[in-house]
Amino acid sequence: MTRWSTIALILSVLVAGVAYDRIDTAPIAQEAEPAPRQSTPEMIDPPRLTSTWYCPVGSTNVDGYATHRVMVSNVGDESALVTVDALTSNGPGPGLRFDLDPLQTEVVDLATLADDPAVGATVEIVGGEGAVGHQVTTATGVAEGPCSSSAASRWFLASGSTTRDAHEYIALLNPSLDDVVFEAEFRIDGRTRIPGDLERGVVPAQSVRVIDLGEFVAREEEIAATITVVQGQLVVERLQTLDGTLGPRGAALQLAVADAATSWAFPAGRLAEGSDNTIVVNNPTDEVATLDVFLDPLIEQDRQTFGLVAVPLTVNPGRTARLDLAELAEQILIPLPYELGVRIESVNGVPVVAERWQLAPAIDRSLIGAGGGNAKIVPQQDGDDTEIPEEELEPEPEPATFDQATATAGVSTSRGVEQASTRWVVPWVTMAPDDGTVIVVTGAGGGEDGVDARVEARVMVGGTLQPPVRSIVGPEGRSILVVFAPVEGAPVVITSDQPVYVEAQVVSGARLDVVPAVPTRSVS
Repeated sequence: MTRWSTIALILSVLVAGVAYDRIDTAPIAQEAEPAPRQSTPEMIDPPRLTSTWYCPVGSTNVDGYATHRVMVSNVGDESALVTVDALTSNGPGPGLRFDLDPLQTEVVDLATLADDPAVGATVEIVGGEGAVGHQVTTATGVAEGPCSSSAASRWFLASGSTTRDAHEYIALLNPSLDDVVFEAEFRIDGRTRIPGDLERGVVPAQSVRVIDLGEFVAREEEIAATITVVQGQLVVERLQTLDGTLGPRGAALQLAVADAATSWAFPAGRLAEGSDNTIVVNNPTDEVATLDVFLDPLIEQDRQTFGLVAVPLTVNPGRTARLDLAELAEQILIPLPYELGVRIESVNGVPVVAERWQLAPAIDRSLIGAGGGNAKIVPQQDGDDTEIPEEELEPEPEPATFDQATATAGVSTSRGVEQASTRWVVPWVTMAPDDGTVIVVTGAGGGEDGVDARVEARVMVGGTLQPPVRSIVGPEGRSILVVFAPVEGAPVVITSDQPVYVEAQVVSGARLDVVPAVPTRSVS
């Protein structure tokens, strides 16, 4: 049997394992023609006079679940007027107003504005070009990500966990002057659950409600959630924590998805020994979704070396499927650690919601660098189990490496990127030492001509953009740009001459975090 036919057989078996029916309830009814989808979050070019951002997850009191800081950046060339208003579980709190010069960032500790178990924020920016991120510190780790640039009437989370070592917090922020009524539906391995307290739940005007999901459902390893607003609009965000008693320890912050999509990209991710790396896909429609999952290596040559063909995946209506990337790597003999991006395309046009989970339990040794290149497999000779002398072995080619260490502990989740852009902003990302912060870029077809994208990333510090880090990314290629500045954290501006997908990744100590970048959408 040839290597290609062996790989095809392995993939067919693996796909059969993830395409099974997992939910026995009736399909979810599809609504009438939806309104045009708006990415969450996104920036607009040219910038609007006023933009508003929403940061749901957080706390400010001593016994709170996640201390909350908001980072407001002006990446434009004109000054901005910023208003930060705290929203608590008891309604609106105090506000703060300040001027923000071009290429400057202001960090607001919400504990200086309010003392409450649940405190989110709305940020209004007049003038300039604003981008807002936030950071939460929990008992199990630090997590950060962009705030949302819009509210919506329906939100999706493809996965989540309430196992004995886990807490899944879902924050619902209501920025309006009226109460909002919602329904929370959870799909759990063969059944649908709508807790009575959440069937006609209410989020009071200008407040935040936090659902500790373990108080409403049993301990479950995987839960898909849909938040549907009966009246008004909300902003929804999840904080997932794991305490380490069953393996990984860490925290991951993730905005929910306002609409399913036919295309998703997950640029940042590394497969490593002893770690989990999983793609979870939920189909919230009433039609079967037929998908292709593409694997993007760091070296284009690896597509042929390891037979990285598209993996077909079928997800039935209202159901969930998983693709275990670590298991796939083991089956097709990919050496670890190994850098791998993922793209999902709907073959039949049915939209889905997807997430990528990376769990890195502490292990005995530090793994440095990313596997790649042409791994040489030396088969054992029939009837002879003696080792081949080293001098008779052909030299192995050098693998593709870069300086970011492989995470040995931590938790990250990614909601993926549903649209490509030529300009991205990471509103705030920790500047980890030892090349621990990187920008990961994957190609999006390279435009009509399928040409390479010329990409550069600049860290914004103290009123200036630092010298660029540059790379060339092929139409289906992948590149990693190491960024650093001698500060705690900073925004990063990424530009390219062709549409690309972008995420940031942080590896530092016991922390593993994937931080989404915010795309810029051009409007006429």
